Amino acid sequence: MSPPTWRDRIPAINSSLLAALFFLIPTQIAPAYVLSALMLALWLVEGRLHAKWQLLRVNPVFWIFQAYFCWYVVSLAWTADMTAGASMVTRHLFFPLAALYFTVARREHTQRYLVAFAAGVLLCELLAGYNWLQLNLYPHWPASLRAAKDAMETAPFVDRILFGPTLAFAGYITAWQALVCRRAGQRGIAVAWAAACLATIGVLSFSGSRTGMLSFSLMMAVLTLQALKRHRAWATLCAAIVLVGTAAGLYAMSDGTTRQRVLDGFAEARNLDAAVNLSVPLRYTMAVNTLHIIAEQPWLGVGAGDFVSAYKDMNTRRSPAWNAPRNPHNQLLFTVATTGVFGGLLLLAVWFAPPWLNRNLNDGLGALRVGLPVFFFTVCLAESYLWRTNTALLFALFSALLYGPVPTLHPPADLRPTPT
Repeated sequence: MSPPTWRDRIPAINSSLLAALFFLIPTQIAPAYVLSALMLALWLVEGRLHAKWQLLRVNPVFWIFQAYFCWYVVSLAWTADMTAGASMVTRHLFFPLAALYFTVARREHTQRYLVAFAAGVLLCELLAGYNWLQLNLYPHWPASLRAAKDAMETAPFVDRILFGPTLAFAGYITAWQALVCRRAGQRGIAVAWAAACLATIGVLSFSGSRTGMLSFSLMMAVLTLQALKRHRAWATLCAAIVLVGTAAGLYAMSDGTTRQRVLDGFAEARNLDAAVNLSVPLRYTMAVNTLHIIAEQPWLGVGAGDFVSAYKDMNTRRSPAWNAPRNPHNQLLFTVATTGVFGGLLLLAVWFAPPWLNRNLNDGLGALRVGLPVFFFTVCLAESYLWRTNTALLFALFSALLYGPVPTLHPPADLRPTPT
């Protein structure tokens, strides 16, 4: 057999770049765009575009992603602020990049991608731990990388709004992999994954992220249901216990700042109408005002670029004392308000159609196919996480892993699938 040419090596190189993107998820987003551009250039140089197109053409998940993105582009036709509309469209560029990611992802490299993601999160956890020690116990230590959220922010690159949910999903991934490896008899690897999960729990306890803590608790309940799926009644009871126990455990472990944020959340929830501009009441007011925007323009929405102006007008009419945000901190409401009911249906399809379409696929990734949309639907009730670039990248990359083509175009003969 003749040795591989340099073009034959491009799929392996691009797969390594894809792993690097997984590593970058919890860090800055600019390097991810650079790597994606490099990957795209290599992808085009490699050629075989017809073969790649054939793989994409028969992939319904790819078309769902494109329909969601294209509807934002179409909504520019009725938006007044084209500059803001273009900005909104660019925030969803990871969806058209599915054409790249879906054809680069290689199923035999699943473990590589998962380890790269876990390694990126672990790096950020180490920096966050250092930041917590420097802020609370050793102020004479030199300052490290810290997001500019507030004086007590510990997350190194992105603030707790993005870092907390990323930690929660990483906790689910590591716990799931610990179970998978234990069942496969890989005890040493299972212990390593379990240790990574414990590290994530530790950082969540001082992250200051209520969304991260709640979503992690929910994902542990989901994992319990998945692990005990043959015993539904017992699984449901255990999942409820795990949900409450994990939330209580995280609260008990939390530092003073995080615990106070949790207590503040409960206090604010009892006074939604009067606690002007506090976190939870503000989210409630934003949701109500956005629903009124939707009620006035339900079918097409206000257009991709006009949410800010539409919300300011509604806020002036209904709640002038409250702040006006850039987004309503709810992805579904945001999508419907800007692109109408059809856009909202496409968003639900982006989340839930892919696992349903692939429900009979037996490749060991079924649990993750369920976990991904459950996680995003949950956290997107608290923020527009497909509008935020780091978490949008997380969704795009894990979707590529789950729904990209199973075979490679020209797999080397000596490659064998890694247990997943």
